Amino acid sequence: MRNLVLILLVAASCLVFTIAGHLYWKQNIEATVQTARAEMEASAKEEEKANQTETILARATQLPVAAQNAIKRAVEEHRPIHLVIAGSESTPEKGGWPDLLKQALDEAYGEGTFQITVHEYEGLTTADADRQRIAADWANDKPDLVLLEPFLLNDNGVIVIDDTLDHIESIIGQFKSAAPDAVVILQPPNPIDNATYYPKQVEELEAFAKENGYPYINHWPAWPNHRSEELNKYIDPESDLPTSEGAKRWAEALAEYFIAQ
Repeated sequence: MRNLVLILLVAASCLVFTIAGHLYWKQNIEATVQTARAEMEASAKEEEKANQTETILARATQLPVAAQNAIKRAVEEHRPIHLVIAGSESTPEKGGWPDLLKQALDEAYGEGTFQITVHEYEGLTTADADRQRIAADWANDKPDLVLLEPFLLNDNGVIVIDDTLDHIESIIGQFKSAAPDAVVILQPPNPIDNATYYPKQVEELEAFAKENGYPYINHWPAWPNHRSEELNKYIDPESDLPTSEGAKRWAEALAEYFIAQ
């Protein structure tokens, strides 16, 4: 009888140990599988981020090097690229080329990659903009890039080009004091029909940008010649502002810089 009880106890103990061992093994296997799955998912996410970073940086290779570096910094910090677009009534906050450029950037880079804010200052000259210290508006947006269309067209016939350039330098200096890591990219306003001095002022703006190391985007080659009647399709001769076709032409010209194929 005692032997039978002993045998039963031994058998029961073996069964308990077997079940316990099986459960322990199963839990360990499940934990190992879960750990491996988590590591694989994390690795896949890191690879996806790396691929996205490479894609974004490859798209930006047509931009000036300083702008590329600003974009790279934003991407590596895993946040949107903050782009401020600022200018005169040639750079409308709604319904103009900035909206069309935003659409192109969203399509090429993915929606939300660029966070864009537009500041339109209707009727301002560079002297007005300098005196009103409008650069503080951009600094408050904490941008990586500022695409600035200075008020050259509004200055035409009002302020001599040397004073215009002095005001532009002052405006950029105000901005850089508040946002030293941001990059300012200069671009001219739109061309106008049969202008005499204005094209020379635009040439002076480009020379000023090169001399002072400011990135510059020249979109004028994308427009018809300023002495051609074809320009009237793109620029309203009454207001000297872009038509819907002109806004499209301007946005497409800028997109060629912002989006490498």
